[in-house]
Amino acid sequence: MSETSKSKPGKLVVISGPSGAGKTTITSQLVTDPKVHISVSATTRKPREGEIDGRQYHFISRKQFEKQVAEGGFIEHAEVFGNLYGTPRKPVERALREGTICLLEIDVQGALQIMDQYPDATYIFVEPPGFDELSKRLDTRETETPDQKAARLEAAPRETALRERYSHHVVNDDLDQAIKEIRDIIFADK
Repeated sequence: MSETSKSKPGKLVVISGPSGAGKTTITSQLVTDPKVHISVSATTRKPREGEIDGRQYHFISRKQFEKQVAEGGFIEHAEVFGNLYGTPRKPVERALREGTICLLEIDVQGALQIMDQYPDATYIFVEPPGFDELSKRLDTRETETPDQKAARLEAAPRETALRERYSHHVVNDDLDQAIKEIRDIIFADK
């Protein structure tokens, strides 16, 4: 480990919010900066069209996931809409040791678990300008069944009610502006 990484620890940034708020679109722009490392979560859900194992998620079986939970392999994990999701511990710890900005795009349940372990991290809640817009966005991406969409819309008010636990809130009503706001937050003290 170099002196630079010892003197400049990394920064953990957690981005979460309701399904359809634009988290994935925003983070895909943030990681174009070489100083930003995105942690790839593991999930038991099936890949969506165009998703590549190891890029968007590590797609693993429920048995593999449960084994990693038992071994302490995740810094957070949760069951969301019938699928398991978790953040692998080793890549996050490595990124922080190396002095990079480690970005986690995770659901609210996972963010709450991380708040206990990393109270000094930067927590950003991304929300749409309203629930009607959220519904339109879920329709546009066409990745959920009607039942899945209904479950996501039902969860959104509960998730949004927890936004006060986050250090920053960004309303994604203009994508470019939301990306700029989040970039400014991330690099404010780095």
